[in-house]
Amino acid sequence: MNNKIKIKSLLLKVIKYIEHRNMKNKDQIIKLMINFKKSKRTQVNNLIGIMADFENYKKRIDKNQKISRENAKKNLLLELLSLAEDFNRCFNSKTDKNMNIFKEGIKIINRKLWHLLKQEGIQKINSKKGDVFNTDIHEAVSIQTITKPELKGKILHIIESGYSLNKKIIKYTKVIVGKEKTNE
Repeated sequence: MNNKIKIKSLLLKVIKYIEHRNMKNKDQIIKLMINFKKSKRTQVNNLIGIMADFENYKKRIDKNQKISRENAKKNLLLELLSLAEDFNRCFNSKTDKNMNIFKEGIKIINRKLWHLLKQEGIQKINSKKGDVFNTDIHEAVSIQTITKPELKGKILHIIESGYSLNKKIIKYTKVIVGKEKTNE
């Protein structure tokens, strides 16, 4: 009698797990469970325990990652709030008498902002006028006809700088590229 209670308990655990995971063919799995020998049932019971432990592990990891992301976001927002407060102080002191203080305040805020971005892993992509156009780091926003053949395929103007985050491009450098005039 005790053995039947254990089997029923085991089957109920398996059924709950199968239903929880929305597994297909649960009827076939249940029939197979009934036919298992006692040693096989123990192995399956252990397997179910391991699977449950793994599910709990995944949930714990997901929770920890969520907390880490929230903390990182909070820290970045606190830094940005500090910059916003600096802007407020700077604009509140804007009078003709304090124009130099205003300009110095803007310069300080600019330095702090770029320092924060650098701390977070942002790096400027170094491109300059005359560089060869490279689609891996540049985005051509316009093509300009040129008279000098040596400027073909080269950057004529930089419209906006590009940036990378931890060596991965997040914003391409926007450029105007030179193209030879065609005789059509």
